[in-house]
Amino acid sequence: MFEYVRRKRDPISIAFYCGAIPFGSAWVIHNSLWTGFALEVYVISVGSFVLLPFEFQTQDVKQRWFWEAMLRIGAIVHPLLLGGLWLLDARYPVLVTGTGTIFLVTILLGALESVILSVLVNRRRPDSTSSPV
Repeated sequence: MFEYVRRKRDPISIAFYCGAIPFGSAWVIHNSLWTGFALEVYVISVGSFVLLPFEFQTQDVKQRWFWEAMLRIGAIVHPLLLGGLWLLDARYPVLVTGTGTIFLVTILLGALESVILSVLVNRRRPDSTSSPV
């Protein structure tokens, strides 16, 4: 009966949920454009730069080239997508006020950013046939 409670939890998912508490609480209390955007930014950022690499690319996370590529590409892609998200939220505030719509937009944009980052980072992957210098 208590197998679920005794099961060891992943520290990354625990950190994700604990970090979302302040943003989610602020959005529930105020339900404004700023708090909704902050919640979206948190979920997308942590999903793209923490959950994706540490859950699905565990071998690459240990490599220096991966983080160099992730930071260089992320420094361009992430602000562009968040700027587009801000324009979308400002133009259609109903997307931020509804619970279903805020998470739908966040999941869709987070998935888009994760795919873009994965594809572009994998293009920077060094050849395994080349000899180390």
